[in-house]
Amino acid sequence: MALVPLLWVGWSDGLTARQTKPKLIMEPTSGEIRSSDADSLEPELAILFIGVSLVLGLICRHLLKGTRVPYTVALLILGIALGAAEYGTGGNLHALGDSIELWSNISPNLILFVFLPALLFESSFSMEVHQIKRCVVQMVLLAGPGVVISTFCTGALIWYTFPYSWSWSISSLLGGLLSATDPVAVVALLKELGASKKLNTLIEGESLMNDGTAIVIFHLFLNLVLGKSFTGEAVFIYLARVALGGVALGAAFGIISVLWLGLVFNDTVIEIALTLTASYLAYYTVCEFIIPKYLRLIHG
Repeated sequence: MALVPLLWVGWSDGLTARQTKPKLIMEPTSGEIRSSDADSLEPELAILFIGVSLVLGLICRHLLKGTRVPYTVALLILGIALGAAEYGTGGNLHALGDSIELWSNISPNLILFVFLPALLFESSFSMEVHQIKRCVVQMVLLAGPGVVISTFCTGALIWYTFPYSWSWSISSLLGGLLSATDPVAVVALLKELGASKKLNTLIEGESLMNDGTAIVIFHLFLNLVLGKSFTGEAVFIYLARVALGGVALGAAFGIISVLWLGLVFNDTVIEIALTLTASYLAYYTVCEFIIPKYLRLIHG
């Protein structure tokens, strides 16, 4: 996972103005993929950034062993430094700069589709059922009312402190965006310190559940900022269908996978491939059919 924080350099380096930018995987424009000059497209350069990122990650891991500095935080700072170096030198890092430029133009949606299903599945799969039963009430409270309270508190702080004359809707929009927690570093640190499984389960489970609430809150305030209207009934239906629809689809993929695995005996290739395939297909199905469809319910 050393590559993920270092991919920040793509967005930092995207500020650099160049006449010809090599593309690794381009975002579609008007329904079509943008073409790129064949001379500027050198996909083999992408390997250089991956290799450098992994080496830097290994060095950080080795040097920080036994210290209290979180590994992922160090990688993020290192990624910021790489991006700043590329931007500050005007793109004069030669081959490494071209490799960074390739990754800077990758679609952010692709990064989500590549990394997020595996991360979510790993977090869910590693949780113990009996621990979930003990913490489910706290998880629901933190992921539901807790996220709402956090959104309004953060929005109020932004409204009063930021010198931008933002409206309450814009402040709450940013508050909702910041309310979803990502406890990867926290959970890893707790495991290293030998914290209780109940605390790990509570933090990890709440983070998995609060994303749905944060998505709903974000889209609600986004529509308010854009001047659109909606009814309370539409919001409730949207929230219920997104939550229940996601659970139903996840359960369906899980049941099919378990039934199929029951027919497999001592074949690790099929077992691993089927598990990964189910997680990615479930994520794609929810993103493609559940969320976009019911976002229309809150539009005026």
